[in-house]
Amino acid sequence: MNPYLLVLRRLILPAFVVVTQPVFAQTTTQAQSVFTLDQLVQLALESNPQVLAARDQSRASSGQLRSAKAIPNPEFEVNTGQQRGTSGSLTTGNVSSWAVTQPLDMPYTRFPRVNAAEASMRAAEANRIAFEVETIARVRQGFYELVKREAEARAADEDMDLTKQIRDRMQLRYDVGETARFELIRAQTEFLNAEIVAQASKLRIEQARSQLRKVVGFNLPANFEIQAKSAQIPQLPDLNVLLAELRNQSPELKRAKAEVEASESRLSFEQNSRLPKLSIKAQQYNDPNFTDRLYGLVVSIPIWDFRSGQITEAESNASKARNQLNAQTQTLETQLESAYKLYQMTSFQVKTLDEKVVQLAASARRIAETSYRYGERGMLEYLDAQRTFRAARNDLIRARFELASIVNEIERLRASSDWVAMIESKKK
Repeated sequence: MNPYLLVLRRLILPAFVVVTQPVFAQTTTQAQSVFTLDQLVQLALESNPQVLAARDQSRASSGQLRSAKAIPNPEFEVNTGQQRGTSGSLTTGNVSSWAVTQPLDMPYTRFPRVNAAEASMRAAEANRIAFEVETIARVRQGFYELVKREAEARAADEDMDLTKQIRDRMQLRYDVGETARFELIRAQTEFLNAEIVAQASKLRIEQARSQLRKVVGFNLPANFEIQAKSAQIPQLPDLNVLLAELRNQSPELKRAKAEVEASESRLSFEQNSRLPKLSIKAQQYNDPNFTDRLYGLVVSIPIWDFRSGQITEAESNASKARNQLNAQTQTLETQLESAYKLYQMTSFQVKTLDEKVVQLAASARRIAETSYRYGERGMLEYLDAQRTFRAARNDLIRARFELASIVNEIERLRASSDWVAMIESKKK
């Protein structure tokens, strides 16, 4: 190869790489600025600080279990000194003694203590899953809110464009003397109202985007966009199936059940702590004349403190945990039943609005527009038809959002298996 070409290649190639790297990086960033709902959920489970803190709290409970399983440490005692003889039978010299005491971890206190720690760890793990399920629900709710606000903004822009056309047309007719000033003022008012709604809808989009970014985490770019799928009416199982799933897989109920087991194990521990505690002791005494070795058993007998206060407190805590479990079960089942009724009602509402009301309102608007163009109807009738269509369309947008929110709440209550599988995959 020509040496001059080789030198030019060595000089130009690094500069080309330096220049093109920001372009490639910007393209990658732009490609990552559009997120689907699943990607937002994944990002929240990976980077949300509150989710990470909940996982740390769950891992901390494993330390309590290790502490409960630990064997008591022995106690060592060492003494040394001098012996002075005051008679002929005693020899002056150094004396020493040592003693070792090993407390015995009795089964009647060890097993309840370990069982209570294991139940507490299960409760902490269930609490972590419940928090992450709540986080998924909040991300989905924020996503649906943003979808709703964007749909409202698009509808508001369409209304503003249409009212602007009507206003311009009325201005032209007023200039040539074909209409009264009252109709022109009415058209201008409609346009100004539509413009106000359009500007407000853009502000609501930014508010919804900010709230969603707050839930997902600040690793989400500030200028992110969402990619929403076409709206479809979801199909849920029957109420009995949902209630069965709620009782079997709800992390909130699992946490309450684990807390009941933990409180009952603590009660058993306090009751068994009234039994004697045993320790094995070995000791040796050395002096210039002889050596003594002793072995024995140390028994701690509960004579003065019979732990009545601790037992009463543990009994109250166990009863409280059982009552809280029953209350939690009743509350969740009631919430699920109410949400399912709303789901049925809102599903019917969305179907009726989508297939009938909006279609009829759109047809009426087209007829009114055609009649207005040919002078068969006045501008006020056309605006009324347009207003009826906007109201029906906005009702459909609102009903779709409410349906998505209700389904999201039902999925949260029953702790959807897909959500739990996603959470466990992120834990690993």
